[in-house]
Amino acid sequence: MKKVGLIFTASTGGGHNQAAQSLKKQLSDHTLDFYVIDTFKENSKFLETMIEDGYTFLANYTPKLYGEIYRFSGYKSTNKQLKRFFKVMLKNKILAYIKHYNPSVIISTHPIFVHIIAELKREGLTNAPCLSVVTDLGVHRFYVHDSIDAYITGSKVTNDQLQALGISQEKIYDYGIPVKEEFYMNSSVRREDFSPFTILLMGGSMGSRKLYKILEMLLKVRNNILIQVVCGNNKTVKHAIESHFQDLPANISLETYGFISNVDELMDRADLLISKPGGLTLTEAINKTLPIVIPFYIHGQEAENTEILASEGLAVYVENLHTLPITIESFVNEPERLMVIKNKMKAMSSNYSVAKIGDLCHELMA
Repeated sequence: MKKVGLIFTASTGGGHNQAAQSLKKQLSDHTLDFYVIDTFKENSKFLETMIEDGYTFLANYTPKLYGEIYRFSGYKSTNKQLKRFFKVMLKNKILAYIKHYNPSVIISTHPIFVHIIAELKREGLTNAPCLSVVTDLGVHRFYVHDSIDAYITGSKVTNDQLQALGISQEKIYDYGIPVKEEFYMNSSVRREDFSPFTILLMGGSMGSRKLYKILEMLLKVRNNILIQVVCGNNKTVKHAIESHFQDLPANISLETYGFISNVDELMDRADLLISKPGGLTLTEAINKTLPIVIPFYIHGQEAENTEILASEGLAVYVENLHTLPITIESFVNEPERLMVIKNKMKAMSSNYSVAKIGDLCHELMA
């Protein structure tokens, strides 16, 4: 009889759900079936509206306010009250899933559920090992609970922050933020076989409106470049780009995409990624050793991701968009700069593996 694993997630951005689905697809085997629970969507219309819809609105229209809320919710006293609130709202619902499925292992890819799951374990309401996947490079206080058996992280900085918050080093495994299987595969494509210099421009699953302004700056680059822009689910941005950017300079080529499923193939062919710094996108690029330029971020976890990557020399943050053309030209004219970043990414991702997360699950269950 197969054992069951539960993965609790939520749709605040695309990253948490993507990580959950990647785990389900790659870890379900002949001995263990994983089920993904989109917790707010399936249990509380109030919380779904407040958390998921609220996140989408704040991130798109008032990102600085979202950053302040993120920072304030990380204060010890505030965070304690918020954890108590979410426990009251969701404890019985999550416990009902545990009683129904009787899981042999429980994973959370969203920080809000970590405390609830850990409390259920502490109270003896489940004996299943509990894992928390930290889906960004920085650590919010929502992730921290001493009853969690293992933390999956994506960087040494993440590990250090967890330890600073009281998590034992023995519980931390730098196996990387889980991404789709395609991003762990070595491509047969050689980037040097493609010409001209190719830039992959992405704005996340919601398709940021800032893609338009970034494209205007990229048209000032003097080198021959191909820009492949992925607009995600934002059809308005895609239409605006296709309508406005028709008469291009002779040295610029442009390809426009909506939501696509083969981002890994575009990364294999690109020389440089320009993107907002979501944890999943960054991990995909690091696995593909694709150097990153960050022209904007959502205040909060993405600001932390940017600071960490820039300090480690894994990405370049362009604070002023008017300097973006110079940054691009320097990479085109000095390819050795790209190679330095690629080598750092290769070292960072050397231990990334969903299979190792699966092995860890089985070890903890045993």
